[in-house]
Amino acid sequence: MPDTLTISQFADTVTAPADTVLHTSFVRYEGIAIPSNAHTENWVFGIVFLLFILLVIGVNRSYNWILEGFKNMTKVRARSSIFSKTTAEEYQSRFLLTFFSTGVISLYLYLNLNTTEELSFSVYLLFLLAGLAFLFVKTQFMNFFAYVFLDAEALRAAKENYFNILSLLGFLLYPFLVLEIYSASVTNIKIFNDIALIISLLALIFLSIKSFRIFLHKILDFFHIMLYLCTLEILPLIGMFQVYKLIIKEF
Repeated sequence: MPDTLTISQFADTVTAPADTVLHTSFVRYEGIAIPSNAHTENWVFGIVFLLFILLVIGVNRSYNWILEGFKNMTKVRARSSIFSKTTAEEYQSRFLLTFFSTGVISLYLYLNLNTTEELSFSVYLLFLLAGLAFLFVKTQFMNFFAYVFLDAEALRAAKENYFNILSLLGFLLYPFLVLEIYSASVTNIKIFNDIALIISLLALIFLSIKSFRIFLHKILDFFHIMLYLCTLEILPLIGMFQVYKLIIKEF
């Protein structure tokens, strides 16, 4: 009987700490959430890959207008032939490359304007929709502006020039967007952002110079051009940045 009691007491003594360890092993503590990064988000990779597919399809549908547009980027002339027409493939190519460029610029702006620790696919969609709406409204204002102040041929040249530069800008920014997302160095990211900013400013300057070459035929046209640049280029861009900041703040 003494031996039995001793064994029982010893067993209780041994099992008690085990129970304590078992209960304390399930205690959880609240930690600091890991901020989401662009290279760890699956939807960011999906968007980058989808944009690449749009680029390939857009170029494959029709690339003659791209080569002609880049060849005549510094020239101001009418269509090369009165018999040349915009084909369905060219319309599709222009639409796809415009959508591609808008998607690239929207993602670039979202990644750089975002001040929160979370990246949201829905917020990016708002950026993209805002960019597409901006292009639609801008096109309608260009049509109205040309109807009041300009002729149809100058409008056609201006619109073609604008979307050519937009497509070129998206094409040039895309590799820097990929490098920014998947670069592990903060220094490299800053360099990529600086290069992208320089490219964007050069595109805006080139667009302004080309607009002067298209529209400027007499002294009075100078005031029309300044009205065009302020109404359809500078003020809309300032307004778009305010819209983007509002999206970031509210969503």
